[in-house]
Amino acid sequence: MYKSYSLLVVEDEVVTRSVSVRLLRQLGVGKVTEASDGAEALARCDRAAFDAILCDVDMEPMDGLAFIEALRGREQALSRNAPVIMLTKHNNADVVLSARRFGAAAYLVKPVTPEGLREKLNRALGTP
Repeated sequence: MYKSYSLLVVEDEVVTRSVSVRLLRQLGVGKVTEASDGAEALARCDRAAFDAILCDVDMEPMDGLAFIEALRGREQALSRNAPVIMLTKHNNADVVLSARRFGAAAYLVKPVTPEGLREKLNRALGTP
C-alpha cells in the first residue's frame, strides 16, 4: 500500500527509532530514511523530497516543534511541505495544540502500534 512512498523518521532514541522504522517497513513503506535529531533531519529534507515525516516531539538540541517551524520556513528544503506526524509520550491538550499550530498533520502517542501508525499515515498521506 505504501510501496511508492518515502518517509523520514526523526527520533533521538535509538531503540524507538528502530521500532518505528521496523513498523514502517512492515506496513510496506518503500523507502525509510532515519535522522537522529532535528538538525540532521533538516539537512536530509534539503536533499530529498519525503512524502511524510515521522518526528519525535522531545529531542535535543532541537525539539520536534522547532524542527517543523524551521522546515516550513526553509525555502531550499525539498520536503518543506511534507506532512509531519508527531510522536510523543505526552498525551495532553497543550502538546497536541502546539503540534497543530506548528503544522503537524497528525499526532501519535507512544508506544507506536501498527494500527495507530497506519491510521496516522493514511490521514497524513490522504490514502484510504
